[in-house]
Amino acid sequence: MTDNIQHLIQACNRGERQAQMQFFKLHNSFLFSICMKYMKDRNDAEEALQDAWIDIFKSLKNYRDDGRIKGWLKTITLRTCWKAIRKRSKVQDLDAAQHIAGNSLNDQIMDKMTCEEVLRMLDFVPAASRQVFKMYVLDEYKHEEISKILEITTSTSRAHLAKARKLIREKFDRINKIAHNGLKAI
Repeated sequence: MTDNIQHLIQACNRGERQAQMQFFKLHNSFLFSICMKYMKDRNDAEEALQDAWIDIFKSLKNYRDDGRIKGWLKTITLRTCWKAIRKRSKVQDLDAAQHIAGNSLNDQIMDKMTCEEVLRMLDFVPAASRQVFKMYVLDEYKHEEISKILEITTSTSRAHLAKARKLIREKFDRINKIAHNGLKAI
């Protein structure tokens, strides 16, 4: 980490408001983009971001200078989003849930779908499963990493991913069946 960032963090830890504002301005847009990716709407994202900043400034004294400040900030922000999602949807632990057959999305189906279609279909996936799907597919986290960040078990992470994939596949199949039947009628 550069000396400049080290000094900024030290000043933040001393409670210097100007340093805190500078640190906030330096990282806020990055963290807001994370919140927007995981929260349902802008208001929820802004609320999660505000909570994340509170946690960040409370925890900044615990940051160990390993040169990964953005990763550290991202982890806190993801945990904050997860807490907000849990709070809203009262997610139950899926350890006892059966894993859905056919864990992977059919490659042919995925080839036919655009990124926008997949993201649109995610709106129909429960919040917890949607977040795990985004972390696994979009951010390329492994289940072990997701379980640590979200404080769930790896089997729960896998179950959420399987559920999201199943729901996306079903939605895609329904849309294509409707479109196919509509073409037959012409």
